[in-house]
Amino acid sequence: MTAFNGYPFSVMLAVLIHGLILGSLLIMQRADSEVLDVIRPPAVKALLVQENPQARNEQVQQQRTQQQRQEQQRQEQARQEQVRQEQARQEQARQEQARRDQAAREQAAQQAAQQETQRQAAVQQQREREQQAERERQQEAARQQEVARQQEQQRQQEAQRQEQQRQADAAAQAAADSAAREAAETESEIAMAYMGVIHDLVQRNWSRPPSARNNMTAVLRIRLVPTGDVVDVEIVRSSGDAAFDRAAENAVRAVGRFSELQGMPPRMFERNFRSLLLTFRPEDLLN
Repeated sequence: MTAFNGYPFSVMLAVLIHGLILGSLLIMQRADSEVLDVIRPPAVKALLVQENPQARNEQVQQQRTQQQRQEQQRQEQARQEQVRQEQARQEQARQEQARRDQAAREQAAQQAAQQETQRQAAVQQQREREQQAERERQQEAARQQEVARQQEQQRQQEAQRQEQQRQADAAAQAAADSAAREAAETESEIAMAYMGVIHDLVQRNWSRPPSARNNMTAVLRIRLVPTGDVVDVEIVRSSGDAAFDRAAENAVRAVGRFSELQGMPPRMFERNFRSLLLTFRPEDLLN
């Protein structure tokens, strides 16, 4: 007992304080179950109590109630904020969908306008092509008509030219025929004159044989050159009397050259005197 002399009050006070602390801890643990119980501290005999446990319990309960309200308010605010955010998100999504729908409508309208513009452009191009084709067709028809007109005009001109040419040819042919007739007549007259000279020269050199009789005829072919020389004498038809035929051939060969033919035109010579026939008949004999 001597060890505690002078300290009994302090010891009692410390024990009381520790008891209060333990009781507070128990009260706070039980407050988690949200059951409000009135804590009745055990009776402690003490000479001095500085804190009322019931007031402390009520204060703790009020603090917990205040905290619960604040927590509920915080949760409500969080819920409202979540709702607000969800509404804002939905509103934003709705606006975004509306913008997308509007953009889609505008794009569809723009595409429709472009398609309409393209369709109108295609229709205009088709109309222009048809108009161009019609103009080309009309131009081609006009060109063909012009070509046909020119061809008809050329045909008429050609027919007229051919008719004029035919008339000119006919006139020229008539003139040529007339000139040819005149030339033939002139040439025939000249040829007959030359033939008379040839007959006279041959007649001079012809000596009739005693065997010659009337109705005897000997035909000789005489070939000449432009100088008038005799190059060949051929009996083409015999009189039947060798002496008569030989006398006729000798008469031609005796002349040798018809120098009168040298001045004759070459065409007349070629046509009449290159090769000619002479007929011998003793028509003047009495028997």
